[in-house]
Amino acid sequence: MNDHDQMALIALAKEAIESKLLQTPTPLFTQMQNQQKPPFDQEVGCFVTLRLKDGCLRGCIGNLWGKGPLWQEIPNLAREAAFSDPRFHPVKKEELPNIVLEISVLSVLQAIPEWQEIRLGVDGVLLSHGYHRAVFLPQVAPEQGWDIQTMLEQLCLKAGLWASAYTDEACHFEIFQAEVFGEKQDA
Repeated sequence: MNDHDQMALIALAKEAIESKLLQTPTPLFTQMQNQQKPPFDQEVGCFVTLRLKDGCLRGCIGNLWGKGPLWQEIPNLAREAAFSDPRFHPVKKEELPNIVLEISVLSVLQAIPEWQEIRLGVDGVLLSHGYHRAVFLPQVAPEQGWDIQTMLEQLCLKAGLWASAYTDEACHFEIFQAEVFGEKQDA
């Protein structure tokens, strides 16, 4: 995806959040809906992440598999990340100038036979163990300063498992890559 397309998706996410908070129209959404052209018509997994300008997470919601075209999914996920992430209170109008958006467009998931094949900082990971599941985007471990063991332990804990569950034979892994882009942060 080129820079222009990436910035259009960022603008689309921003428009969705602002329209809900400020009751403003959504011309970019309407334009993309009417045109339905590549790459905005792709049905792929994607996440929308909101951070504060200081880098703190403010919301993150996504889908591992495409549930609709990007022009539809990005605004839906942006609103969910801003107003429905259960870890945070809904974003308020006053916070808008301090919000920095990031989008991750995902590749198709691939099963791997063992966790040792995970490339830290390159692969996102979906861990499954029975009914327990958790996912980290590729950028999470480097942002947190984690090595592979720490990342896997944190993933297990996120899934509601014990920290070393990743070594259990019943644990399965799928990996994916992500094209990650976002707003430029003010210096």
